[in-house]
Amino acid sequence: MNATTKVQTLLQEIETKRVELKYFALYHGFSHPETVKLSQELDELFNRYQRLK
Repeated sequence: MNATTKVQTLLQEIETKRVELKYFALYHGFSHPETVKLSQELDELFNRYQRLK
């Protein structure tokens, strides 16, 4: 997988996780443990993206 494909795939993962987090947080609340977990997963995806750039 080349670098461009990796970045595109990672951006898709980020967007999917962002939407998942948004709807989960709106339904369950921002302090729900699963919301926090999803937020941490999104942070890790952002960190991976930054390392690729």
